[in-house]
Amino acid sequence: MKKTVCAILTIIVVATSFAQKNSDSLTNVYAAGEVAYKQMLDYSRPGQYHQLLADLVGKWTFKGRHFNWVDAVSSTISLEFSGSINRASFAHGRYFVVNIVSDGTLEMPIQDGNMLETKFQGVDIEGYDNVKMKFIRTSIGNHLNSGIIVSEGTYDSTRRTITFDSEYSPVPGITIQDHFLFMFINNDHYKWEYYQRENGKYRKGSEIDFMRIKEQ
Repeated sequence: MKKTVCAILTIIVVATSFAQKNSDSLTNVYAAGEVAYKQMLDYSRPGQYHQLLADLVGKWTFKGRHFNWVDAVSSTISLEFSGSINRASFAHGRYFVVNIVSDGTLEMPIQDGNMLETKFQGVDIEGYDNVKMKFIRTSIGNHLNSGIIVSEGTYDSTRRTITFDSEYSPVPGITIQDHFLFMFINNDHYKWEYYQRENGKYRKGSEIDFMRIKEQ
């Protein structure tokens, strides 16, 4: 009988403890309490990693190259392109909005089933998640894909590079894995390199160099 009572008490204690922990993890901002709310505010503040992106605010030009793969080692340039971007701060440096416009044109699929010749336009939102301790990036554009691509990345201070990874499905049944390098060269120059996973390896799809437009 004593063993049964002890077992029941153990189950109750464990269940109560689990319920409390589960309840704590599911609490809302209004019920969190003053201390937790202060932590939420502190974790919302821009920090040193936000500053990496803040240093890029301004207007830039870019030149890029798309590649055709020949084999696993070498590649040839299939297309060269250029354009301009504007990088703007939002919420006092918590996020950054990147507007991209190409110089050339492309065919965009539109609602009536036809194609529209227009300039490429894209919008990225960048930031740093203090809780996950990762850079975050969302991307939309007017060419291929109707979804919003979401990437998370880690920063290597030695290489001065953020490595982003993401997955998306442009059509049902096909998943594309992107590997994206955001390389800080200096205050007036940074570079993007895009890779896609194919047969267990990443192939380089494109690279883009960005140069700052200096104020006159």
